Amino acid sequence: MRYQELPVAPPLANHVECIWLLESGAEKESSAPERLLPDGCVELILNFGDRFREHKEAGQSELQPERFIVGQMTQPVLVSPTGQVQLVGIRFAPGGTLPFFPMPPGELTNSIAPLADVATALDREFSERPRDARKLPEKIRLIQTLLINHLNARTEKGASLHQAIARIVTSGGQVSVDELAFDLGISGRQLERRFLNEVGLGPKLLARILRFQQVFRAVERADSNWAKIAADCGYYDQAHLIRDFRQFAGQTPAVLFDPLPRFTEVFTRKQRMSDFYNTFR
Repeated sequence: MRYQELPVAPPLANHVECIWLLESGAEKESSAPERLLPDGCVELILNFGDRFREHKEAGQSELQPERFIVGQMTQPVLVSPTGQVQLVGIRFAPGGTLPFFPMPPGELTNSIAPLADVATALDREFSERPRDARKLPEKIRLIQTLLINHLNARTEKGASLHQAIARIVTSGGQVSVDELAFDLGISGRQLERRFLNEVGLGPKLLARILRFQQVFRAVERADSNWAKIAADCGYYDQAHLIRDFRQFAGQTPAVLFDPLPRFTEVFTRKQRMSDFYNTFR
């Protein structure tokens, strides 16, 4: 499986971390379910190959739409390919969806929704123009043009949270939420409400998810010394780290990393060319 990230052109860089591509490799892809883990981002996914299957509780499953939004997640999602893989993803920075979608991101948390249910006009354009392009680079250019056109048609929102979000990201989730509220001149309750409405997660939960994602980079440095990894990533102790893994991954770290499935690994933050705090201006 081939994964690639592409930088976005201004002015999208203030709202979009990157555009990513995932394609089948020469080898046959496993059809076994693999975990996609919370990472603090909302994503718009366009499927130009065979649709993926999402696996739910009690053995139920369903095919995912061709164009869909993955809201902020606080738990793992299990998916598997059904054939040829050719996905194009637009990974939004926290709060970055506001200029594009009328639906507040808080209404999409822990859900996967067809794009048509969230932004009808955008879905109609994505269903026509990019699919007509024969080559992938042309598809990417069209996707960026469509997003820029929708960005230009909307008023900038949520700019005052950018610095608070950037501080959470640059610290790897190790920042005082009370200090963020104080610096913005609002109460902790107001900060929570604004994050829920504009990011889809409260600031403390976003910080926990970003701290959880730091573990995937720390593992390579500490060679599975979980006590050291927990300390390096800001956890009180190893038990604290394990509790977050049970919530966000549905497994203990020892089980998840034995070995870490390739599809799961691709979408952890350790694989990314840059963190989204670099996109804020």
